[in-house]
Amino acid sequence: MFDVDIETLRKNLYSEVPIFFTFFKKDGSSRSAYGTLNEKLIPEEFRPKDSSANVGTNLKYFDVEKNGWRSLATDCSTVTMME
Repeated sequence: MFDVDIETLRKNLYSEVPIFFTFFKKDGSSRSAYGTLNEKLIPEEFRPKDSSANVGTNLKYFDVEKNGWRSLATDCSTVTMME
């Protein structure tokens, strides 16, 4: 386990396998996810139509366990990735 910033997480979400990470939400609770931004790992019906859509105050990622899109605030306090 190691702490990373949002940009490092974003880059790693494009890897060949889903990334397991945990982050703290603004309310103080934590959330764990297996996420990806690699289109090969996202079912075709969920693939984004516009690759520029992931900008702004939230980092959107595809949660492979929940089979849907989720997001985290780019100003969340801590993001921990698992190796």
